[in-house]
Amino acid sequence: MQSIFRHVYLERRRLALIGALSFVAGVILYSHMGTTRGGVPVPIIIGLIYMVAVVGAAALTTYFLPRLRRITDAVAVTRLGFALWVASTHSYELASSPLVSATVVVGSAILLLEISPRLPAFARAFSIPEERLDFTQNARDFLNWLDNAAGYHAQTLAAITTERTRVHG
Repeated sequence: MQSIFRHVYLERRRLALIGALSFVAGVILYSHMGTTRGGVPVPIIIGLIYMVAVVGAAALTTYFLPRLRRITDAVAVTRLGFALWVASTHSYELASSPLVSATVVVGSAILLLEISPRLPAFARAFSIPEERLDFTQNARDFLNWLDNAAGYHAQTLAAITTERTRVHG
């Protein structure tokens, strides 16, 4: 059980970002509801519930399936985009269908992950100046920061050192 707590600590950046994006998406998806419960607007309550559920699912996904870390990031971004689209077009009945909303969000995330590495080649093919696509390098840097490779490396070295001292006395 200690290793899952360590994992959550090392993934805290990713989980915080996913939590913030899912909270905002939850609030936006239910922004059409004007009621309150206990003096708190219902969209805020639903946003908090949404955030807790999504962060829990992301923590378990990144723990048991670590190669899917980037898909959790992409799903968080596309979920926010979907919520903004639903709110701007007032298509709340579309968002009420779990199958449709999950298909759109996850399918868009997969598409985003497939397209993003090909953006520089696309820019060269259509003679778009590289300066206009400078955000791709910034996005890569941000995702590397989210991956917290330095934290994982330090934890691995600490575990190896502890194991060596335990074995060799």
